[in-house]
Amino acid sequence: MSISGLVVTVSDDGAAAAALSMLAADPRITLGERFGRRVAVVVQTPSADSDRLLWEQLRDTPGITHVDVTYVHLDSDVIAGADPNNSQEDGPHAHR
Repeated sequence: MSISGLVVTVSDDGAAAAALSMLAADPRITLGERFGRRVAVVVQTPSADSDRLLWEQLRDTPGITHVDVTYVHLDSDVIAGADPNNSQEDGPHAHR
């Protein structure tokens, strides 16, 4: 699982309202406080790849002018690409 903290900057036109509605409707996204054109956002996705894909989608969304990544947490199984039920000792580099 990947959890990211983002700051999303919205445009100063009517497209911002549509973008904020889209963000609020997405179950992967939790909106935080808004400071002018900036909105704090927490994103939870199943993998680092899906996290990056969502960032790219946000950057391409009309009404969103910028996405700053402020925090990323990856579970250890996401980082290693490993099955969390297997120990490190079972890996190809285990010392026996």
